[in-house]
Amino acid sequence: MSEHPNVTYDRPFRTLFEDGVHLLIASENSQDNDESNSLARGSIACTMMLPEVVANICIESLHLDATIFNEIDKLAPLAKFDYYLRSSFRERKLPSGVLPVQKLQELKRLRDTFVHPKRYQVAWKPSEDGTYTGESKRTQFLHMSANPTMWHSGDAVNAMQGVHDFLSFFFKDICKMSKCKATNLLFSDDVLLGNSEGGFFYYRRTFHTALKRWNINTSYFRIGVL
Repeated sequence: MSEHPNVTYDRPFRTLFEDGVHLLIASENSQDNDESNSLARGSIACTMMLPEVVANICIESLHLDATIFNEIDKLAPLAKFDYYLRSSFRERKLPSGVLPVQKLQELKRLRDTFVHPKRYQVAWKPSEDGTYTGESKRTQFLHMSANPTMWHSGDAVNAMQGVHDFLSFFFKDICKMSKCKATNLLFSDDVLLGNSEGGFFYYRRTFHTALKRWNINTSYFRIGVL
């Protein structure tokens, strides 16, 4: 049996992935509508940061000269993904106009509206019980509310689907990367995960059940069931 190392290394991908799922589960389980929506927005915030984190991990793995790295670090996440492809694989680039990329572009626009807020028009419609329900436009590809204030658990599911659909498309279809390598790259570069068989991160069955129910594509990395 190998000795456990004194120092290990985690990456932010794991934290944001886990927090996004746990917050969404809590949102669905909450009996209070305001609390549920607040938890859903927290989940979406975690999910929105994942593409940038993954793009930075990919660029970091190239071990670029400091001067070049500082220039590439200024790029948007999709441009970083494209740079990683062009640097790592001959004649490969990130295609435009495909649905996974369009979803990520849309999420980036939603993220920008979240951190650079502006006024949104809300249409109020009366209900049979005498109350009013606010409505906002939905986005084209993710079918999320264009108004971040009105995000709920359904929007959080759509955001999570979009991000992981893109990452699966990127690592599996374009990079042709194995699950073992993707897991080691995204979650940790610990020696315990870097063996020939690869490693797993384990989560409770309720965690896996939620991912399956939401139709989240995690086929590009390896996670196990406790």
